[in-house]
Amino acid sequence: MGVRSSEAGRKREIRPPPCHTCGLPTWWNGCRLVAQMVLDAVGIVVRVVDRVRLRVRCPDPCCEGRSWTLYEPQGYPYRTFTPAVAASAVAELAVDPEATLTSVAQRCQCDRRTAGRWLHWTERLMGPDALTRLCARLDPSGLLPPGTSSLLGLGGIALAGFLVLLLEHLARLLRNRGVALETGPGLAVILRSQFERFRGVSFLTRASPPLRVEPGWAGA
Repeated sequence: MGVRSSEAGRKREIRPPPCHTCGLPTWWNGCRLVAQMVLDAVGIVVRVVDRVRLRVRCPDPCCEGRSWTLYEPQGYPYRTFTPAVAASAVAELAVDPEATLTSVAQRCQCDRRTAGRWLHWTERLMGPDALTRLCARLDPSGLLPPGTSSLLGLGGIALAGFLVLLLEHLARLLRNRGVALETGPGLAVILRSQFERFRGVSFLTRASPPLRVEPGWAGA
């Protein structure tokens, strides 16, 4: 797809970032138009249409990076709904006793089966023990984040909610250590940070790489 005139002007003024694999200077490689459901600044799910995502290409034909897409804040590959929307849905189901898959789906403008898939996807992101240990390493107090103690040892919605709270806590700990993260729910910003660093994509409907929890993965 060709780049529109406003984007073409922008491309003449701004150089793309260097290749994330080999570090060589890169060139623009067109763009894509996407529509996406996002979480706005006050937590409302809204639809954004005709969002422009610029493409970048490495000049080295042997580079494994080849070409890739630059994503906007909260943007993520292969998502009609951003991870921030999924995180807000799981958090609501976990902490609001009156929330149901149907009520959450209505708020998020999706099918209730999609909300159910978000729950199962969150449960499989990583084991809570490994994530708890990572938070303890980064937190001098070594304490669990507020509100998570009642969720320990549970499964299903409670486990998914526990992981969302832990990822919120992890994002806060990383920011306190000076790690640059986007704004938004912890689950979303951790996924985005790991995608930018390792280029691994967490899919909803098929096997995904586990979150990386080894010391130093985020520069902390």
